[in-house]
Amino acid sequence: MPQVRFIPDAEFAPAPIGTRVRVATLLSVVVIIAVTVAAPVLMQRERHPPPWPVYLAVGIAPAVLAVIWFAGRVRRYRLVGTELRIELGWRTVRFSLEGLQSATPDREALRWALKIQGNSGLGVIAGRFRSKRLGAFRAYLTDPEHAVVLRWPDRCVVISPDQYSWFIETVRKRAGLS
Repeated sequence: MPQVRFIPDAEFAPAPIGTRVRVATLLSVVVIIAVTVAAPVLMQRERHPPPWPVYLAVGIAPAVLAVIWFAGRVRRYRLVGTELRIELGWRTVRFSLEGLQSATPDREALRWALKIQGNSGLGVIAGRFRSKRLGAFRAYLTDPEHAVVLRWPDRCVVISPDQYSWFIETVRKRAGLS
């Protein structure tokens, strides 16, 4: 009977929020607050009370901002057996480590990357991206300076665990890479 080896789960916090994400988050919040305050004030300057849809829109904008921030934030990265789990606000994204070809640190992973779909700065950089160097890839990171590129034959994922050298070592062992 073959012996089954138990592999304990490993948990990694996301890297601290980097400058790029901080600046984008701050700009987003400032713009939303400015629009939220300015719309009713400007309408009252014209001596017309703002219609109720304006008040509704002004109230919804900060709520939408908060929902986007919470839903997209990276709570943690977990290695469970031979699976990478990226735990976001309301969901968990899973990637099997089978067939993983490489796990490398890459501070330049997002350089010249084009966002196809997603959030590139409201508390996190997450979504689908494309660049000449990496091709199409998914990103779930808080700091591009701590980026780790995981490559499979058919996909590429970029993440940013806090202790990225330990993460890379652990992933390589679980995937059977040298």
